[in-house]
Amino acid sequence: MFSMKERAKWDAWKAVEAKSTDEAMSDYITKVKQLMEAAEAST
Repeated sequence: MFSMKERAKWDAWKAVEAKSTDEAMSDYITKVKQLMEAAEAST
């Protein structure tokens, strides 16, 4: 039986498995930029 953590990881991978490499990289860059902006705003 899966633990909740393992199940969440599995679900996350299954949600993005059809993405192309370029699309995944673009999404990652967008997320990093959002996190950096949020960090700058909180300081």
